Amino acid sequence: MPEVDARIDSHTWSSPPPDYDGVDRQQRPAANGVASRVDNPLCQFDARVKISTIPQFYRNVNRMTEILSVLSKYGLADGISRLNLDFAKGLLKNREGEALARHTRETRIRMALAELGPTFIKLGQILSTRPDLVGSALAHELTQLQDQAPTDPPEVIRQIVTDELGQPIEDIFIEFHDTPIASASIGQVHRARLRDGRDVVVKVQHAGIDDIVRKDLDVISGLAQLVERLPEFAPYRPVETIAEFQRTLRRELDFGREERNLNQFYLRFQNHAKIRVPQPISELCTPKILTMEMLEGVKLCDPDPPGGDLIDREEIARCGADAYLDMIFTDGFFHADPHPGNLLILPDNRLGLLDFGMVGRIDERLREQFEDLLMAIVSHDPVALASLIMRMGRVPADLDRAQLQNDLADFVAVYGSQPL
Repeated sequence: MPEVDARIDSHTWSSPPPDYDGVDRQQRPAANGVASRVDNPLCQFDARVKISTIPQFYRNVNRMTEILSVLSKYGLADGISRLNLDFAKGLLKNREGEALARHTRETRIRMALAELGPTFIKLGQILSTRPDLVGSALAHELTQLQDQAPTDPPEVIRQIVTDELGQPIEDIFIEFHDTPIASASIGQVHRARLRDGRDVVVKVQHAGIDDIVRKDLDVISGLAQLVERLPEFAPYRPVETIAEFQRTLRRELDFGREERNLNQFYLRFQNHAKIRVPQPISELCTPKILTMEMLEGVKLCDPDPPGGDLIDREEIARCGADAYLDMIFTDGFFHADPHPGNLLILPDNRLGLLDFGMVGRIDERLREQFEDLLMAIVSHDPVALASLIMRMGRVPADLDRAQLQNDLADFVAVYGSQPL
């Protein structure tokens, strides 16, 4: 099926490749026992890649070494090992294979991302919301990365707040809880109380996160250039996908941008009966600090919340779906990171939206195309649906249109009669 390019101001992910089984079926040995460069599609470039030929690796050689070692440790470097990287010799060996063999591939991916730190944790958090791309098993495993990032010690957080706001923390808050209520890849969140009595939360960027993320993104960009040379990965456009991830994460490093997003959504929903967005406290916001009102509730992902018998999850789901349809089709501006950790169940079965570092925008033309697409589904019209997808997306040269229509007919048969 052709991939739809949504052209939204957030993140559009390509489907992941299937698990590689470690066998390069297109490489044939030559008479001297060395793979033929003619027969091997990997050999469209120099068979021995030196670190100096890839600027991203040369600039960050120590971090690159660490990343390759971790991937190898968890048995995830099979594809990279086939690139014959001069500087990776000796790194791409799994020295803990027996100890890790009892873990599933999904668990090993999650463990590797967690060990590699904030940038990779963020990538995992994003992918945890996309079972359509990575499969339900991996998406479920990656949900463990939500709100489980490492935390900075209290003295570091207090110093950041003091430096950013220009005055001692005691002069601003009558209470500031040193234990964070959540920690994500970019920052951590603390409860506090202002001197006027208002309860707030303070989101603080991790110390040094800007430099860490920028170096990691540089390395990941270089890795994407290499991986795209592997035939089985090329159709998923790793370079383009990682470029989009870079843009998204760099935006998230600017809490000033998130404050503007938050304020826009607060104004949009301030009079809504069922949706709440916290109000930002603008005078206590900087590029590294975000202060907002406290919403009291339980996370949507909590399996056994207090007062659970009073929660109408069906009503909350309906209200959330209505709100997202309004954001997309009416406003063209929507919350783009709706994983369960960013959704709160509030009293009276209201829904609270948190974390506006990732937002999406859709122009009017694309909104109209999505409306036509939904109408084709509810009208059980796979021919019209195929035409719309081909017009909106990127169509492979070898696309079998008849097969696409047959697949869409099956899809429409299952989902076309279900209520929106």
